[in-house]
This record gives sequence, structure tokens and C-alpha cells, in this order.
Amino acid sequence: MKQCESCGMAIEDGTYCQYCVDAHGQLQSFDERFERMLQWAMAREPQAPRAEAEAHTRAYMRTMPAWANHPQLQEKLQEAA
Repeated sequence: MKQCESCGMAIEDGTYCQYCVDAHGQLQSFDERFERMLQWAMAREPQAPRAEAEAHTRAYMRTMPAWANHPQLQEKLQEAA
């Protein structure tokens, strides 16, 4: 079983899961994926402050091949440092 290179979800084949692609099968924008992953993190830990959830989301995305070297993620990581 493979993993989505954007979020880590288990997938049968391909590079990205159904939740990380648009209607044309292309990877969604960084901003869209970041916000959706952030919302997922906040739903899992509703008591956590948004800033903490953002930090965890950035750290997780940094481990994903689709985002590891993405300029927008690098910018967010520098801003947070």
C-alpha cells in the first residue's frame, strides 16, 4: 500500500489521495491543502490554540514529499522561526 505524497493517507495507487487533488486530478494549491490540513488538526484537538495547530501542520507538511521543498512552506517555516 502506498501513501499520498501530500497528506500521508494510505492509497492504492497514484501519487495523491482523492482529498488532495482537484476535479482534474491535479494537486491542490499549497494554501488550500494547508488550510484543510489545519482544519483537520484543529478538529482532532479542538482545545489546542490555532497557532499550535498551525505549527504542527507546518511540521507535518515538511515531512511530505509534495511539500518538503515547497517555497510557501519554507516561507511559513521562516516566519515562525
